Amino acid sequence: MIRIAIIGMGLIGVSLGMALRSADPKDAPLGEIEVIGWDRDQRAVKAARGRLAIDKAAHTLAEAVRDAHLVVVATPVQAVREIFAQLATMLPAGAIVTDVASTKAEVARWSAVLPPEVAYVGGHPMAGKEQAGAAAADPDLFQGAIYCLTVGRDAPQTAVDVVEALVRTVGAKPYYIDPEEHDAYVAGISHLPMLLSVGLVEITGRSPAWKELAALAATGFRDVSRLASGDPAMHRDILLTNRAGLSRWIDEMVGFLLETRAQIEQGDTAAIEALLQRARQQRNGWLEARPNLRPGEAAFAQHTEVERPNLLGFKLPNQRK
Repeated sequence: MIRIAIIGMGLIGVSLGMALRSADPKDAPLGEIEVIGWDRDQRAVKAARGRLAIDKAAHTLAEAVRDAHLVVVATPVQAVREIFAQLATMLPAGAIVTDVASTKAEVARWSAVLPPEVAYVGGHPMAGKEQAGAAAADPDLFQGAIYCLTVGRDAPQTAVDVVEALVRTVGAKPYYIDPEEHDAYVAGISHLPMLLSVGLVEITGRSPAWKELAALAATGFRDVSRLASGDPAMHRDILLTNRAGLSRWIDEMVGFLLETRAQIEQGDTAAIEALLQRARQQRNGWLEARPNLRPGEAAFAQHTEVERPNLLGFKLPNQRK
C-alpha cells in the first residue's frame, strides 16, 4: 500500500484526495493507496473527511507524514517554503515530496532544504476553479488536464515514476518542463489573465459611477471578471513568486494597450480591424485544437520536451531530456 500525505485541504488538495480515493486500485498506476490529510485549520480537515477525500485525518504535520511514501504539499505558494523546512526534519529516508504550486522556480530553490535522502519532484496541475475550499472540490477536476512536472537533476527515476503515476491515477497528463520555462509561460496564459480580471474589477469598482455600471454589466463583464473571484491568498503568492515572468508580460500588455489607444484616437480603421481579425482567428484556432477545454481552464498543447522550442526569448537552463 502506498501511503500519501496531502498537506493543505483546499480546493486542489481535497480534489486530489477525492480523485485518488475514487480510482480503481486494479487499474490505477499507484495501486492500493491510503490518503492522510492535514491542514493548519482543522475545520478544513473535517470538511475534507466529509467529502471522502482522505482515509485518515492528522492533527499535526508530523503525524501526517509519519511513514508516508509520498507527500503532496497543496498550500498557497509562499507557505510551501515553511512546510519544506519543517518536513526536512520529519521525513523518513526514501520519502518523495511533490507540490501543486502555481509557480515552480522559487519552489524548486526552496526544496534545497530537504535532505539528500528525500526526493523532490515539482508539480502543477493546470486545472482549477475560482471557488476555493473543500466545498468546491471535484474528483474529476484533473481529468484530461495537463499536469506540469519539474524535475531536478538529482531526483532519482523511481521518484519521478511515482509522481507520474500519481498524475495518471487522477486522470491528468504529465508534461515535463523546466521550472523557469514553466513560470515564463504560465505568467502569460494563467497569471496575466488573473491580473487583468482583477484590474477590470478594480478600475470599474472604484469609479464614482460604479452603481450605474453595475446595473449595466452583463455577460462580458461576468466572463472577463471571473478570475477575480479566486482565492486572494493563492493569487497574492502567485504574483509575488513569479515577478520576472509577470513583469515581462505586463510590459507586453501595457505596450499593446498604448498602441491600440493610439490607433483608436487616430481612427485607424484598417489597423483596428486587422487586430480584431487576428485575435479572432487565433482564439478560434486554439479552441478548435482544444475541443474538450473547460471554460477558463489553462492548458498546454501536448508535445515532447525536446520538440518544444523556447519561443519567448527567455534564457533557459538546460531542459530535462
